[in-house]
Amino acid sequence: MVRFDDTINADSTIALFKQLEVLYPIAVWIDIICDNARYDRSKAVQDYLKTSRIQLIFLPPYAPNLNLIERL
Repeated sequence: MVRFDDTINADSTIALFKQLEVLYPIAVWIDIICDNARYDRSKAVQDYLKTSRIQLIFLPPYAPNLNLIERL
C-alpha cells in the first residue's frame, strides 16, 4: 500500500489508518509500530484509535538501533 500526502500530520495519519482497516477487514487488531512523532500522539489520532482496530506500538525514545533507517 502506498499513500502520497503533501504533509504528514494527524489528518493524513487517520486517513492511513482508515485505509489499513479497509485493506484488512477480518483482522481483529492491526498493530502499527511507529516512532514518537508528534502527530501519532495527537488528540485527534488518539480519539480515532478509541473506536478503531488499530493499536500503536511506540519505539522507545533514543533507540537508533531499532530504527532501520539508522542502519544505512
